[in-house]
Amino acid sequence: MENTLNTIKTRRKIRIAFFVKQGLDTFIDEIINDLSNQFDTKRIIVTEYKQIDVGMEWADICWFEWCDELIIYGSAHRISGAKKIICRLHSYEAFTFYPMQVHWENVDCTIFVSEHIRTTLLKETSMDIKKTIIIPNGVNITKYSYCERKNGFNIAYLGYINYKKGPQLLIQTIKSIVNRDSRYKLYIAGEFQDIRYIQYFKQMIDEMNLNKNVFYLGWQGDINNWLEDKQYILCTSLLESQGMGVMQAMAKGIKPVIHNFVGAKEVYDRKYLWNTVDEAVEMVLSNEYNSLEYRKFIEDKYEASDKIDKISNLIMDIYGVDKYE
Repeated sequence: MENTLNTIKTRRKIRIAFFVKQGLDTFIDEIINDLSNQFDTKRIIVTEYKQIDVGMEWADICWFEWCDELIIYGSAHRISGAKKIICRLHSYEAFTFYPMQVHWENVDCTIFVSEHIRTTLLKETSMDIKKTIIIPNGVNITKYSYCERKNGFNIAYLGYINYKKGPQLLIQTIKSIVNRDSRYKLYIAGEFQDIRYIQYFKQMIDEMNLNKNVFYLGWQGDINNWLEDKQYILCTSLLESQGMGVMQAMAKGIKPVIHNFVGAKEVYDRKYLWNTVDEAVEMVLSNEYNSLEYRKFIEDKYEASDKIDKISNLIMDIYGVDKYE
């Protein structure tokens, strides 16, 4: 009994170093905060590779957020074989050359946020499916105030504006909605990532006489408050891992109107998806509206605490309880 008590007293927490590039830690914030209750964590915003050297020496588990230059360096590191390495891969990385440069034999587990992204990578790399897992991004529903809503005329768009988000389709869709009822308005919270889209939006809004129907409001710091007077969340993407802006809105009871992007049927109920602009218009104009259903969908499938539990269990499994000293 005395030996057991001494072992318990001398145990230390598992050390986890999170490596991420500057400005790309948005999705990892809550994970680090929640895991810090159980593990000894360090967030390392990498600006030079020697930070990875130091962090890997300290850590028991090296977590690389995104599959980019950092995991390429870490997986080839001289001590990579002596450390447990996790890579969390989102979506854009699957369509770059980064995954082909990773030493996957030294990566103990790759976390994917969706199945269709994993399928893509398994075809393109030497990755072993047995060393992968699907854990979607979670939504902390306590951050999003819920209320029963009903049909209205305010449509929200959340996110960057780039080719992946289907900006031309976004303009065409709101134009078709306005043609049916000019009271509808589109409010865009996001950021243009290509000056050509700024010029395109200006031109098409003028050409389509949408100046009183489309409003660009820039990046929003308080999404919960900004969404408060919206009744619909519109997504026109061609591919997403999940579409966190849509999920945040659904957590508030806002009706989703989601283009059937690649992988969408694995993430959302088919009733929330549309293939054609005409279908999107009918979804908006429909009398069907069920705030509680939208909120419950997020609670049941994407609630954050459930995802944290899965990550915690994964860490313990990878590290091995017998090594927890």
